[in-house]
Amino acid sequence: MKKALVVDDNKINRHLLNVLLKRNGYEVIEAENGLQAVEQYTLHDPFIVFMDLMMPIMDGIESCKRIKALCGESSFVPIIFVTAVSDDTKLSECIDAGGDDFIAKPVDLRILTARIKSVERLSLLYSNYYAMVDSTQRDQEIAKTVFNKVILADSYDCGEIKTLLEPADMFSGDIFLSAMSPAGELHVMLADFTGHGLKAAIGALPASNVFKAMIAKGFTCDKILGEMNNKLKKILPIGMFMAVQYVVIRKELDYAMVCVCGMPDVFITSGGKIQQQIKSSLYPLSVTSNVDYKPLFEKALISKGDSIILFSDGVIEATNPAQELFGQERLEVLLESQDQRSITEHVKQELADFCEGGEQEDDISLAEVICGEKLFEQQERDMMLDISSITDIFVSEIREDDLWAWHYQLTLAGTELINQDPIPLLISQLKNMEKQLEDHLQPLYTILTELYVNALDHGILGLDSDLKETPEGFGLYFTEREKRLDALTTGNISFSLKGFHQDEQLKIKITIVDSGDGFDISKVLNKPKVSEATMLYGRGIVLVDELCQSLVYSEPGNKVEVVYTWNDTI
Repeated sequence: MKKALVVDDNKINRHLLNVLLKRNGYEVIEAENGLQAVEQYTLHDPFIVFMDLMMPIMDGIESCKRIKALCGESSFVPIIFVTAVSDDTKLSECIDAGGDDFIAKPVDLRILTARIKSVERLSLLYSNYYAMVDSTQRDQEIAKTVFNKVILADSYDCGEIKTLLEPADMFSGDIFLSAMSPAGELHVMLADFTGHGLKAAIGALPASNVFKAMIAKGFTCDKILGEMNNKLKKILPIGMFMAVQYVVIRKELDYAMVCVCGMPDVFITSGGKIQQQIKSSLYPLSVTSNVDYKPLFEKALISKGDSIILFSDGVIEATNPAQELFGQERLEVLLESQDQRSITEHVKQELADFCEGGEQEDDISLAEVICGEKLFEQQERDMMLDISSITDIFVSEIREDDLWAWHYQLTLAGTELINQDPIPLLISQLKNMEKQLEDHLQPLYTILTELYVNALDHGILGLDSDLKETPEGFGLYFTEREKRLDALTTGNISFSLKGFHQDEQLKIKITIVDSGDGFDISKVLNKPKVSEATMLYGRGIVLVDELCQSLVYSEPGNKVEVVYTWNDTI
């Protein structure tokens, strides 16, 4: 049975309401003043409250405020004032205190019954509303957990990437991604979708999937942005875009490739000073399809100890109670301060002090990539483990008549040698064929890349490595390479990948054949040993020889076979 709380200092009035409410199926609880009403509400949790206005100890207005406070924002208990007062000001105070309706004294049974039915319908609506809100919140929490796990899964984490990520809503329209490529390059991307909240986050999943999948397969940064742009153009609604800052850092820490599209500048700092500032070179992604991002990547020289700073406009557009912008000038001062904290921690504290606890209107995201030795430490450790697992194993020779578990072939001819990059395709096939190859993608990427570049440069294009004997010759070599690539219309390169399972070992036999005249591989393999610091060329084949169990070039040098092996039980 539903309970009704009747609050009135007049016993006769309470008795009358008691009788009328029981006729409507209610159990009645009584209180003589507002203070008792609060106590009885706490004890009995009534469905409805009938409140007198003028009472001793505590009046109806104050009692109403306290009961509504006890209800909180997730429940609804209707409070109906029963009063003979007709003063508009006093009745307005009742509404402001949280009152839901009025009944004039003396109480009419028909009016009372109508009011009860009205608040019962209203209470049902509130119950459905709160249930829906609660269900929506639970669904959003689950979605947020899954969303974050998908977005942040497999991110590269070495301790040298510091982030400040503060969404303005449950879902962030900003995403920060990082991943190591098979070539040993670190890709980092900060993206900002139009608006914030769930509607701004809908593009994060496809963008993240493209980023991770294409980096794992060895695609270049411009191809990744191009594919991301085309996919977002297809799925995002009109008027919704993704601004982006994309940085690729070489493991040699000599330079980074940076592309900014529709976002604030990327800063490179060193020793407490801003050394470089890379500005936006194009509008955001998903504005138009088939954009060539290659010329938009700017080469930025870096050194060990430098920091690369990426941030969204939520940082510089944060406002204080006076509606002043935090601004880029203020941020630049922070980047050049000598504060002992990391830049990320420093900016976080300064933003908090500036905003003074005001409402956050946009997602705030900042990332600091510290270009120190530890940045690639984990990747180098994994690489050393991969190589050691190869060189410590004795491998018998694979004969042509051995049974292979799988065989994949690919041939590129003519202009397709320019238009297509075969390495990501080959890496993708290797991943599909053998799941345990996941930990060996970096050495395999290196092997395939070096052999393919040799076949293309020396076999198809006929370039001579002797040009690279001097630093000046390097420039001439690559100028001539671009010239010959532009004129290329004939020639072909074929790839053959075979997988063998033998004696608890998995062996990959890679054969690459080009249609060129070949080159003198003995010049490279028989070169006198010199330090890597002074070697200008020829390191690629030497590295392949070290990574593989065997490397054999067939005369006249246009066919090469290597065997890559490891014991998958180690």
